[in-house]
Amino acid sequence: MTAQLDLDSTIAKYATVSFDDSTELLDAGLESLSLLRLAVEVAADDDAEIDATRLVELHTIGELKTWLSELATAEVAR
Repeated sequence: MTAQLDLDSTIAKYATVSFDDSTELLDAGLESLSLLRLAVEVAADDDAEIDATRLVELHTIGELKTWLSELATAEVAR
């Protein structure tokens, strides 16, 4: 299974409707609390810093996936 599929599955746990990369976060039912929960779930390190200001820059599922990938990768690189 690829990382792309893993992110889709993880996001699907919080989304209220089906989605693709161009779906707006609010249209998928994802709000700030669910976005923070996603970030905490994806971050491998319990002490990871999650930049909440980035949340306001996210508008689509594709942008969310990019951010989550960066967060997960940053934790592995430590």
